[in-house]
Amino acid sequence: MKARILKEFVWFFVAVLLSVPLSFLFLSFLSLTSQGPVMNRVEKIFTVQLFLIGCAVMFICTYTVRIVVKGIKMLLGSSGGDNP
Repeated sequence: MKARILKEFVWFFVAVLLSVPLSFLFLSFLSLTSQGPVMNRVEKIFTVQLFLIGCAVMFICTYTVRIVVKGIKMLLGSSGGDNP
């Protein structure tokens, strides 16, 4: 039981660490941030809000991919394949 909790804890931190650079990619692909060198107050708030939304979306996506891969492994493992 401890190993499972520790594994889940590690995956939580992996998802958090992956969500930060992926949210930067999210913002750059959508080009929703200001292209000028100077941003006004509203643009700064909007950019921070978009970054936080991107972090949340990428965190959820990382966990979703993990759950799908785990489900596929369970299905393949229970079908009597040669996987150990």
